[in-house]
Amino acid sequence: MLKTVNIIATAAYPWKTGTAILALLRAFYLAQRGLDVRLYVPWIPPAEQPLLFGQNTRFDSFKAQEDCMRAFLPGDCPSLQIEFYPAKYIEYFGSFLPIGSLFPMCVVSQRIRFCEWLILEEPEHLTWLHPRNSFGKRASRVTGIVLTNYLYYYKSVLPSYMHFIPKLFDHYNRWLTKRHCDDIILLGRALPHLPKSQYLNVSGIHPSFFEKKFSGESYSKKIYFMGKLLWAKGFQELIDLLSMSDIREIDVYGAGMDQKAIEVYGDSKGIKLHFQGNSSNPAKDIKDYKIFINTSRSDTICTTTAEALGQGKFVIIPAIPGNDEFYIFKNCLVYSSPQEFIHQLKFAMEHNPEEDSGVYSLTWEAVIDRLLQYYEETQFGGRNRK
Repeated sequence: MLKTVNIIATAAYPWKTGTAILALLRAFYLAQRGLDVRLYVPWIPPAEQPLLFGQNTRFDSFKAQEDCMRAFLPGDCPSLQIEFYPAKYIEYFGSFLPIGSLFPMCVVSQRIRFCEWLILEEPEHLTWLHPRNSFGKRASRVTGIVLTNYLYYYKSVLPSYMHFIPKLFDHYNRWLTKRHCDDIILLGRALPHLPKSQYLNVSGIHPSFFEKKFSGESYSKKIYFMGKLLWAKGFQELIDLLSMSDIREIDVYGAGMDQKAIEVYGDSKGIKLHFQGNSSNPAKDIKDYKIFINTSRSDTICTTTAEALGQGKFVIIPAIPGNDEFYIFKNCLVYSSPQEFIHQLKFAMEHNPEEDSGVYSLTWEAVIDRLLQYYEETQFGGRNRK
């Protein structure tokens, strides 16, 4: 019977990104099932923290950030241990990268403890700079959870004459995941297939997002987007589509290096983007909105889309493989052309969302059921450590 689980994440709360929040909640809910869980997250120097955590958020110690992370959780969980490894934020990648070899730099234990099941959140990302890390020596089984379509991301940000780079990068990522993982979970169908992989939605949302509007209660706010302020998140498409509609403004939550350029482009199209900065309490901040628009095509199972559905909002999203898990929900409005987008936006403006019992599948209780069933039922073969 499974007893010990380690999870290594590529981002840490209070950065409001899916890779930080999903890993933290996954660890919490596994520990709630009686498992001994240890979560390893990146630590960046206090001087760099405000860039990601917000201007007024800075931690001078591991304990201070751990307390913040635990305050975000739905309850107490002494069996969940949190440890930090040193990392640096690389703005061009929009990501944390580990500094040095991960194992000897881990705080407290000085190395990752041996466990029965090691979960690597974004295994390729964790090992880009340190491909020789021997994760397999620290666990009976190593499972990678792939969350990001890096092939799409780099195709979208690099000029066409550098088309060979995304392909080389994709080959490198495939080698890394094959080397370090016994088996791989692909979070969505937008992700390229990998050896030893299968698609499985193991992404849930915080229980605070299930506080819905009462039937007939009015919405004081209309439309918002929440996510990183990067062109790769679909901002050009968002602005272009809004410019064809009767809606000329939208609230935007998040931060990123492309904010100014996005604002300038919006102004050129007559669209006002009201930048709200990073949200310290997303469930509260978005509660009064009726419609979430997410035009991103780089996401797999987008956390902010799931959160909006859990809170009973309309979501307007493009018809792409990464969104197909959401099509079953009553309040999901899908478009495949500008005309369909305008039609769906008009429908959402004129109607109220419906109650949908199907959102239970987005709860972490349902997610952990699926994850543990996967562990028990999925066979994994020998490791290729060459």
